[in-house]
Amino acid sequence: MQNMDMRQSSGLVLLLLLALLVGLVVWMPSQSPALYLAGQVWDDQGPVAGARVRLKGTAVAVFSDAQGRFRFPRPLVGSRVTAWKEGYFIGGAGRSSSPLIHLTRLPAADNDAYEWVDPTPNSAAGHNCANCHAEIYREWATSGHARSVTGRRFRNLYEGTDWYGKANTGWGLLTQYPDGAGVCASCHAPAAKEYDLRQVKGVAAQGVHCDYCHKIASVAEGTIGLTHGRFNLRLLRPSAGQLFFGALDDVDRGEDTYSPLYREARYCASCHEGIVFGVHVYSTFSEWQASPAARQGQQCQDCHMKPTGRMTNMAPGHGGVPRDPNTLANHRFFDGSQKAMLSRAVKVSLRWQRYPNRMRAWVQLWTEGVGHRLPTGFVDRHLVLVVEGQTSEGRTVPLQAGPTLPALAGEELAGQPGRVYARILRDFEGRSPVPFWLASPDPPPDTRLVPGKIEEDCFEFPVTLTQVRLRVLYRRFWPEVARSKNWPQDDLLVLEQTFRPVFSER
Repeated sequence: MQNMDMRQSSGLVLLLLLALLVGLVVWMPSQSPALYLAGQVWDDQGPVAGARVRLKGTAVAVFSDAQGRFRFPRPLVGSRVTAWKEGYFIGGAGRSSSPLIHLTRLPAADNDAYEWVDPTPNSAAGHNCANCHAEIYREWATSGHARSVTGRRFRNLYEGTDWYGKANTGWGLLTQYPDGAGVCASCHAPAAKEYDLRQVKGVAAQGVHCDYCHKIASVAEGTIGLTHGRFNLRLLRPSAGQLFFGALDDVDRGEDTYSPLYREARYCASCHEGIVFGVHVYSTFSEWQASPAARQGQQCQDCHMKPTGRMTNMAPGHGGVPRDPNTLANHRFFDGSQKAMLSRAVKVSLRWQRYPNRMRAWVQLWTEGVGHRLPTGFVDRHLVLVVEGQTSEGRTVPLQAGPTLPALAGEELAGQPGRVYARILRDFEGRSPVPFWLASPDPPPDTRLVPGKIEEDCFEFPVTLTQVRLRVLYRRFWPEVARSKNWPQDDLLVLEQTFRPVFSER
């Protein structure tokens, strides 16, 4: 009898435990608001599936399901939740118990009558870019993009003037090939309606400016290199309100949208690849396509818009939120500076051979961390390797054998030991240097540094040699052109190193 009572008591306990577990299961969903942040994304037609939902300013993101629903583990940071999907503005909502995020579709057509926003600071004009994005503006203002219309050397080449404005001096597109007057505008003044850069005024004269870049919706179907600049870019400019494309998917002011294109090399290609008058003047994009960097998935922006690590808020005091500084791109388009990037990219080594009556120095030059040939960009850019043999007192030791610098390297360096790394355009009679608008379309020899390839040259000196001084100079233009234009000297010394012979004792 006692055993039967115990069995009944144990069964009752089991039933009570089972009932408790069922009660917990039934009760758990009612507790989900304490454990999860759940909501829904919708538009005017109903729920939106596949939207990327993010805790604003963080790396935490999920996608909405077929009913537009989303759920996060209850977050500890962030005051807003945002959502984006292709074809929509970014939407957002406060972090309530069940946020509902409404998405609005982008305009269906581009507005050709749109008036560009001025990038410069002006408190009287509330929408100027620099009013809110001061640090980004300061970076951009030092870049080549900001000077693409007004750069003094560029305009001298375009107009045929010198540094002081004297007409008909040296090379000049307008003076030597006036029918080509409009060829530059599609990249250098993409927001302009005028083709002659002398006629470009207003915001369009600010060059490749903020508003233009952030209105690019996609790359068109034109052939890269043959369809230039604005003619191969699809814009989406609104008829009312504002619209900005960008690389962040959680800017929910109601006038922003995200585009992955802004982190892709294709975004840069229409202006950084160009065959002009049959001459391959710009080849950076195709160089990148052939590089190890492209095969590894690295994009132009990874190097040229690498975050400085200093900016933590894009628009402090104007609605910006604190962000990881490694997510905010720099708009100088150089990591530090042009000289700093070049100095990191150019590497050199030297090996020795000793003979009874001479010394041989084998100089090796290569690039590291570069996604294109070096130098790249405008066709006349070049590197000059200057090799100087010296005695222990620093006196120059004459070269006995090896390459010397040509007249193209300039009067001061011509004949000295060294080498030029360049594409040297020639005209139809074989003369060089010549401007691209007078050059033969036949591809010139290309001796620039190629990623992954070591260039080596042998320089032979007398046995009195005790050291070799190496210098690498970067130049944007040929010295002959710079001299005719009365341009200030602007060579960049990107490497200087002295090597002394070291031989192992046997």
